[in-house]
Amino acid sequence: MSIHAVTVTCFAQMLRALQTLLTKGEEYAQARGHDPQNLLDARLAPDMYDLAAQVRFTCTQAREAVERLSGQPVTTLPAPASMAEAQALIHQTLAFLAGADRQLIDDSGQRAVAIELPNAITFDMTGEEYARNWATPQFYFHLVTAYNILRHNGVPLGKADYAQHMFAYLRPSQAAG
Repeated sequence: MSIHAVTVTCFAQMLRALQTLLTKGEEYAQARGHDPQNLLDARLAPDMYDLAAQVRFTCTQAREAVERLSGQPVTTLPAPASMAEAQALIHQTLAFLAGADRQLIDDSGQRAVAIELPNAITFDMTGEEYARNWATPQFYFHLVTAYNILRHNGVPLGKADYAQHMFAYLRPSQAAG
């Protein structure tokens, strides 16, 4: 399986799901007379980031994967201040992913990738290790946390909202019924 397929392709389909999750969250809040901003400010625990940051981090991980695997400088994304900004950030990230050089990313398996964190913590990996052990888990962590914040706040979401891409694989007899 190609590195591009397990990063860019999967990230794009899941970012589209995140768009749906946010849309359902906004509709849920508005139907109850609540400000959707309350959802963006919501968090699962006091020491965790809010929904706006989870959207930012999800988009950041997707972009960073392309940047690091392509040998580009890593950019910083702002946290969205509204649902419209959250949707725009996802849309921009999807456009960025669509422009990724598939061959360059697939050829990055042995590229040296270093992740430098505060307190002088550095992880040295190959591109393949980075894609498998860092980028993918980080992306899904923040995506699932966003889903969980919305669910925790009453938004009626289910697995079909999260894995909406799977419905492309339904047998025709099941899709009709």
